[in-house]
Amino acid sequence: MSRTKQRLLLLSALLLSAPASAATVKLRPQGAELTRLVQEALAAISTKDLPVTLDSSSGPILSVGSSNGVAFNPDVSARVLGSGTDQRIEFNPNGPQPLTQTLRAELTRFIGLKAWTPEAAKLRLSGADLNGDGAIDLTDFALIMNNFGKTGSLPGDLNADSRVDDLDLRLFGGQYKP
Repeated sequence: MSRTKQRLLLLSALLLSAPASAATVKLRPQGAELTRLVQEALAAISTKDLPVTLDSSSGPILSVGSSNGVAFNPDVSARVLGSGTDQRIEFNPNGPQPLTQTLRAELTRFIGLKAWTPEAAKLRLSGADLNGDGAIDLTDFALIMNNFGKTGSLPGDLNADSRVDDLDLRLFGGQYKP
């Protein structure tokens, strides 16, 4: 049996395996009310197969109001200041949209979702869309198989253990829908 056929049989066997276990979003909401709103928003995109939780130990700071005293444009609901680890997302307390709606829009942008839905979150946060084309397909499987058996920080290391192995194939199999 050819190696390609063996790999395809392995993929078929793995389609019934366990999906990714969880996803965390790194944000630092300031204040109990904003923290609660972020947790509620993340709960709305969580599923039994892929719960999405808040990790407030790092990530952009979220705050209601201006941190530097600069007034908001009344037509703006939120603004992003800085970049990378120093990023801050400020929400206009008197903005044209309700805070919950603005929060979801900014989180959609930050996380890189196409929509604020559990399906979009699962696709983006499962890690199985390796080439970032919005689909978990055979192209992603090819990337995993190209790195199968290798170690390091590689495409296909879905469980982040620094190697692409059977565990990563199982995680991929849980996300792949032919």
